[in-house]
Amino acid sequence: MKNIVLNIFFLSFLFASCQKNITTTPYEYALLSAHVYDDKELDELPKHFNPYMDFDEENYKSRLNINLGKVVDMVDKKEWGKLVPYVGVKAFSRGGYFGRAYINNKSNQIIIAHRGTDLDMRINELSLDQISIAIEGDKIWDILKDMDDDYDIMNGEIPMQQFEAAQHFVSEVKTAYQKQYNSEPQIIHTGHSLGAILAELCAVKDNSRAITFESPGSKPLAAQLVGSEEINLDKVDIVTYNAAPNKINTLHEHLGEVIPLYDTSVQQSLHSDSDKVMSLKQHPIKELLKQFDEETGEPVGNKE
Repeated sequence: MKNIVLNIFFLSFLFASCQKNITTTPYEYALLSAHVYDDKELDELPKHFNPYMDFDEENYKSRLNINLGKVVDMVDKKEWGKLVPYVGVKAFSRGGYFGRAYINNKSNQIIIAHRGTDLDMRINELSLDQISIAIEGDKIWDILKDMDDDYDIMNGEIPMQQFEAAQHFVSEVKTAYQKQYNSEPQIIHTGHSLGAILAELCAVKDNSRAITFESPGSKPLAAQLVGSEEINLDKVDIVTYNAAPNKINTLHEHLGEVIPLYDTSVQQSLHSDSDKVMSLKQHPIKELLKQFDEETGEPVGNKE
């Protein structure tokens, strides 16, 4: 009888140890970073991933008592195109953050995926008449909602609107999890492009982990978070998977470890500007998913 009890105890201990060692694969993080875009063409997630909570932008804004403002009439619509990359996006900003928390039932981890740049319409493909219709129909916000944040990142600044919204969402997820399970969640952040920046900044702020894709590089932005806080940027737990060097993933210096999803012996980091523009075709998260083995969850390896 004593031996039976000991065997049961040993097996229980072994099972618990194995459960703790179960990890989410890089491919699965990439899947979640893609899924948070709500792309209808994306395949369903593996069954052990369950969406846990979505960010509620309207509720968030109402709590902060944010004035959504009014559409500004453009006197000379021909000047619209010139204003968008500079002044316009700042004046018309309305937020636009979206995140989703998932539970990995195999590892009991909470993974928060932060959505990247989400343009419902491509402004560079619109005519002036179409832009005018969008302004009059109050649809211009769908075009511009992330551009101001991208502009901040390009200038080495924290996209504060989305970052603060992301932090609020992380807090909401923690509170909901603690209330439901009466325990502290293990949170890991993930995201693609703008979402990668948000994931990395949240990881630095919370001293947690981030697995990201096609990050523009967050080191100069994260340095702005240090202030009086004790944050060691040399010891952050961040891994980012990047395609061939392009205008986005070489924008700033990276934090943590960068894993290339290309043949580094053929494509060096010092590309010409034209090469970096051509490499942008590999930037979308759908293209990055092709660089992983679905069974092992790891990068397929360098290919010529």
